[in-house]
Amino acid sequence: MTQSTLSHAPETDSGVKRAASVATDPVGYSPLRAWLAVFALALGTFSFVTTETLPIGLLPSIGAGVDVSVGTAGFLVTGFAAVAAITAAPLTTLCGRVDRKWLLAALLVAYVIGNLLATVASSYAMLLVARIVVALAHGVFWSIAAAIAVRLVPERHAVRSTAIVLGGISLASVLGVPLGTMIGQHSGWHTAFAAVAAVGFVVLVAVLFLLPGLPAQGSGSLAALPRVLRNGRLRTAVAVTALVMIGHFLAFTYIAPYLEDITGISEGMVGVLLLVFGVAGFAGNFIAGAVVGRSVRATLLGALAVMTASLVLLWAFGDSKAAAVTLLIVWGLAFAALPVGLQTWVLELAKEESDAASSLYVAAFNGAIAIGSLVGGLIVDSSAGPRAVTAIGAALAACALLTLVLAGRGTRSTENA
Repeated sequence: MTQSTLSHAPETDSGVKRAASVATDPVGYSPLRAWLAVFALALGTFSFVTTETLPIGLLPSIGAGVDVSVGTAGFLVTGFAAVAAITAAPLTTLCGRVDRKWLLAALLVAYVIGNLLATVASSYAMLLVARIVVALAHGVFWSIAAAIAVRLVPERHAVRSTAIVLGGISLASVLGVPLGTMIGQHSGWHTAFAAVAAVGFVVLVAVLFLLPGLPAQGSGSLAALPRVLRNGRLRTAVAVTALVMIGHFLAFTYIAPYLEDITGISEGMVGVLLLVFGVAGFAGNFIAGAVVGRSVRATLLGALAVMTASLVLLWAFGDSKAAAVTLLIVWGLAFAALPVGLQTWVLELAKEESDAASSLYVAAFNGAIAIGSLVGGLIVDSSAGPRAVTAIGAALAACALLTLVLAGRGTRSTENA
């Protein structure tokens, strides 16, 4: 009888063993250098996610600057996510034979070039090209960053390293996007893109100096994608990711009009509450890192249940300011556990093709951003209004929870057979 891979933290694979032996060699690769490299990857995640969402707070000024409507300027975010979603899996798989250090370096060079191009963009077409360049690198970087972090540290620290790298996502919400918006509002949106290009350059230097050579473990063939997709549990993980992330971004992208129109929060306070949400998420990310190692399944079930409940209660009691603020914090804490738990689950399920598997997860995640924000916009503009996005977001999160529950029962039935 075998145990479900959904209920345990990642086990040692050949890459982790290799990295651990290197990391403990005082002449070769020290533990301090390994952890500094992990934090460099976290800064890379922070910079990529900040860049992805940077235009959100600057859409009016960007639209005016390149002479397009705010709605058209919004495609710089939706289109970015769509490109990353579509290209993450094939590009990551095709790069399967490239040394991970040099692949990261190449991706960061593309990131810096794309953002520098945005700093001098004088037309919408030029700005769109710049965003596409970064989006192509974004999907691959996110697909390989966590898997590289796991290879850099001993097996017992695998989940912690994953949590640190993915902590860059929460940090981007707490610090990156607000700072980028502030820089753009005070010095112009071109300067905001120059700032994230500078962060990317710092990450590039850190990668070149801190990371050892990490031989690729993938096949470098697109045949790896259908191979990993034959894994039923991986398909379940991708489906759970898609459902809950569409639900989250459908509701969260339009949380500002919800808080203003339904809760009665002033426009000035909305930014403060979004910062509070980000801080809660940052804390939740590291809480998740502590509990995922005990049980991935329990962590995901708990986070999905709490997120579903918080969205249902927001729909029902969102006109109360106290309730809305409290539930927003709970939502942030619960949601933060999902990227860590889902990424860890995916890495468990396809150890031999971890990059290809992660790329499918990244595709689902970024596709959810595009779909959720698009559908949410249609709902908000309809007669249903902002309140409906929380109800529909809750329904999708509940579907993700149900999918996970049924998958667990199916796994146990197979094991007991």
